[in-house]
Amino acid sequence: MSAPREAKDWQGQRLYIAPDNPAGRNLALLLQQQGAIVLGIVDNLKQGPDVCNHASQSKAYDAVLIAPSDFQQKIAEGMLQNGFVAKKIWCCKTLNPFQFEPYKAGSVWQKLKVIIHDCFLSLQDLLPKGHVVYYAEKYVDSNVLVAFDAHQKRHQDVYLVVKDAQRCFHPAQIDKPLQVCWLLQRAKVLVLDHESTDPLFNRIRTQAKVVQLWHGLPFKHLAGNKHFAHILDEAFVSSSSWFNLHVFPKMFKAKHYLDFGYPRNDALLQAPLDRCWHNSLSQEQLQQLRAGKKLIVFMPTYRDNGQNDHPINWPELQQFLVEHNAVFVMKTHPFLAPFDELRQQEGCDRIFHYPGRFNVYPWLADADLLITDYSSVAFDFLLCNKPVLHFMYDIEQYAKVRGQFAIAKEDFIAGRTAETFAQLLEQMALDLETDRFALKRQALQQKFDMVSTSCCPALIAYLEQLKLQP
Repeated sequence: MSAPREAKDWQGQRLYIAPDNPAGRNLALLLQQQGAIVLGIVDNLKQGPDVCNHASQSKAYDAVLIAPSDFQQKIAEGMLQNGFVAKKIWCCKTLNPFQFEPYKAGSVWQKLKVIIHDCFLSLQDLLPKGHVVYYAEKYVDSNVLVAFDAHQKRHQDVYLVVKDAQRCFHPAQIDKPLQVCWLLQRAKVLVLDHESTDPLFNRIRTQAKVVQLWHGLPFKHLAGNKHFAHILDEAFVSSSSWFNLHVFPKMFKAKHYLDFGYPRNDALLQAPLDRCWHNSLSQEQLQQLRAGKKLIVFMPTYRDNGQNDHPINWPELQQFLVEHNAVFVMKTHPFLAPFDELRQQEGCDRIFHYPGRFNVYPWLADADLLITDYSSVAFDFLLCNKPVLHFMYDIEQYAKVRGQFAIAKEDFIAGRTAETFAQLLEQMALDLETDRFALKRQALQQKFDMVSTSCCPALIAYLEQLKLQP
């Protein structure tokens, strides 16, 4: 067994990096800075001048390194099928510090279990289809959660299945493996808000009518599923007719692009008691936290380069909040903040960290100011008609990793920007006193023809109609 390796071990080595996504591109960039020779990117689904689909297309190489993700094993297995050598495949386990471990192939028994499992699934393919099934992996994001909760209240024959569930997100979720498999096989309509490389899911999506809710109007680049040759979803749902016409068809494949809105945005239009509070911190906790103070919500997006610390001076921010009678709630990307309760910043009784994999939209609806960077939440918050402040302290580095933005910067920003913490405090003070960009927000809503009504009623009616179709 080969010993783990560090970044210095790849200096001067001829490498391929996998896969072709922001995490893979970032790993390639970091290793080049450490002196490695990156020959290209390995990805069996994508095309590009530096993308290699099969070992026959590769130059002589010393190793293929797989970027950190939950799917390294599956990525490696795909590369083996395409001619790459197992002993040259390494998995990056951490970026800070760098640590690489050799790929470990499955045992003969594990391979036999896969064959038996595939045979069992082939028999289940013969089962009649009739259910609407909402699908999630590990955790349930807010679009699927809110839509399922509303759907279940109106119809009984609807299910939320969670593969490899980390915990309970909704009291009606089904997460036992056999039940998950059984219900997926019976799905007539399959609803999700993410993309997946799970073999069972990819098998089912070719048999069911798939409705992709996704999770926001993008400013940043998205890989989508356009490169998946074997799929054509029934529908792709968003909150903008303009994006459905000009942006999403370049990223996602679907027969229809529908502007129902996003289920999570319903909370931004509802009274507190009508919002979906599942997998959210309670309304009572929100009321106790505010207690007459202004609410600032900070929602930064995920950085694929691993630089997810933000240039914030917490004691200085605490003093600002005291002076302006405000509280500050930071909600990071679901990939981060793996705790399940509200956490107070040490020594700062006005600053709180919201759990990353909880739904923050019932709280966001009451915010007086949203701070974000490149996240789609900026578009969602337009429905609240309140100030948005963009903290873009690393936009050049971010663009290098994510690639070209999906739309122009001026079509995304509907408020002030800040590049330093000092600028952030200055702009926050102004936004808490006056609303300076109401006309710009309205202009963006009109340009993108954004939905300003509740999503769930229209979406549920559509799903029920799909279920009745042959």
